[in-house]
Amino acid sequence: MTATAPQSDIVTRDQIAVEDTWDLSDLYVDSAAWDADAVRVEGQIRLAASHRAFIGDSPMALLKALDDMMAARLTLERLRTYASLRRDEDQTDAEATARYERATRLAIEAGEAFAFFEPELLSLPDERLEALVHDPILRSYHHLLDDLRRRRPHVRSIEIEELLAQSGDVARAASDAFGALDNADLTFGSVRDEDGREVQLTKGRFALLMERKDRSVRQAASETFIKSYVDHQHTLASLYGSSVRTDVYYARVRNHASARAAALFDNNIPDTVYDSLITAVRDAAPTLQRGLELRRRVLGVDQLATWDLRVPLAPSTPRNYPYQEAVEIVLDGLGALGPDYVSDLAGGFGQRWVDVHENKGKRSGAYSWGAYGAHPVILMNWNGTLSDVFTLAHEAGHAMHSFYADRAQTYQDAGYPIFLAEIASTVNETLLTWDLLAKTPEDDVLGRFELLNRMADDISGTLVNQTMYAEFEYRAHQLAEAGEPLTLESLSDIWTDVSAVYLPGVLIDDAARIRWARIPHFYRAYYVYQYATGISAAIAFASQIRDEGEPALERYLGLLKDGGSDYPLALLQKAGLDVTSPEPVRAALREYDRVLGEMETIIDSGRLTQA
Repeated sequence: MTATAPQSDIVTRDQIAVEDTWDLSDLYVDSAAWDADAVRVEGQIRLAASHRAFIGDSPMALLKALDDMMAARLTLERLRTYASLRRDEDQTDAEATARYERATRLAIEAGEAFAFFEPELLSLPDERLEALVHDPILRSYHHLLDDLRRRRPHVRSIEIEELLAQSGDVARAASDAFGALDNADLTFGSVRDEDGREVQLTKGRFALLMERKDRSVRQAASETFIKSYVDHQHTLASLYGSSVRTDVYYARVRNHASARAAALFDNNIPDTVYDSLITAVRDAAPTLQRGLELRRRVLGVDQLATWDLRVPLAPSTPRNYPYQEAVEIVLDGLGALGPDYVSDLAGGFGQRWVDVHENKGKRSGAYSWGAYGAHPVILMNWNGTLSDVFTLAHEAGHAMHSFYADRAQTYQDAGYPIFLAEIASTVNETLLTWDLLAKTPEDDVLGRFELLNRMADDISGTLVNQTMYAEFEYRAHQLAEAGEPLTLESLSDIWTDVSAVYLPGVLIDDAARIRWARIPHFYRAYYVYQYATGISAAIAFASQIRDEGEPALERYLGLLKDGGSDYPLALLQKAGLDVTSPEPVRAALREYDRVLGEMETIIDSGRLTQA
């Protein structure tokens, strides 16, 4: 089965070999089983809600309420996961869409039914609450209850909490409006590619055109694409300003010092982690300049522009990787994680964890997902590129994190937060890169440069760019918290300022000044910094595994197994990493600098142009 057919020849799902599709029977054997659980969960929700007004009566009463609530939430998780996965197989399937909508409606009903729990529990007298948190009968819920107690200063009365819950639909108005504009209403025009063919721009095609070697094509695509945002720049500034003000409002309602403090509070992350990230990357200005200067040299331009930042520097290679070959490359490349890890992952590949090929109606991109008690799954759209090989390793990292956490933890402690989520995936990519470099001969200049280029771009795009985004949204929120208006001009000025720091020497023209306006993650405040801390932690763990061997590996695998059983910083500390210090970020930037040095050596030797 080939996955490289032209767009017009994309197959339907029934044409794909079963062994290349994911097996969802761990969740539900068929739609009838799903329907039965959808009926059953309504009774579970009613049972859990029946504990209202009684949860503080005794430790046993609280235990029973928590057990019933977790049972309902687990069923809901399985229902929603299965429905989402089936919908993603073919988004034109009306039955799958209806199933997804039904699961969503059930989840909303559960959220409303369970809204009493947190404020009721936290309204108990201090001594009573303290006794419940530490009662031996509730030991399995210790972290959950401790976390709820930590939130006490920021939880309002039941009446206010109900009002806040009801305001959720209103609060998402700016995000929804941006999403509708960005995904449905904006049209991006067309450009001609290097062969003179007219290309109607979409986001996906724009991303591909930004990797074309012909600079005039990249420039035309960039200018045409961004014009749609320029044409709506005042609307976009109004929407983002409204989103920021909403963040500030909710932070104040819940007695947080700032919107940033409110966002970081969820994972018990101190402001110093955010500040030290920004400081460490800013302090690495010479390395940032070095990376951009290397890019300028290879591209042969006088000054870099924003349309020069995503094109790979390595000459194109025609190599195609069949899926099964990629599986072997990944398994071999992750040998540093030990035989048990490799065996478990190989078992997952053999048990149809992966939905491999593109088919008509299938969701684009790649992800890993699952529900507690069922094996994780991975969605791919295989094109046979080296990028696909690394994406498979990346998603396998997520899958194995969930696999180990689910196996070691109870339902309530297995789920890990976003702050930890990108670590396992990026550890896999880092170890795979190092393994492939070790196996690539020195005289294979093109092969080595391609791997180095990929790693450099990953660090730059994730650590550097996401830190730039983090500083932008922090400064935007600071303006709002100071009572200053968020206008098109003020937002664009902030973007221009941070671009000068993180992209020194890159042309920031009038169109580039509003690139902030097309970043959807900004509507989920203080989210992007976690990508930067994640890649820093991942490179640190990969380095420890490489340099220390078994002791570091045991600590790292322990982190995966710990899931969400404690606060992220505590779990990282237990695994041997202190992210309250800027050192992990600095170490990742040193690795970036080392990679750039090897790339420069190849360039200076003249061997790249000869390859």
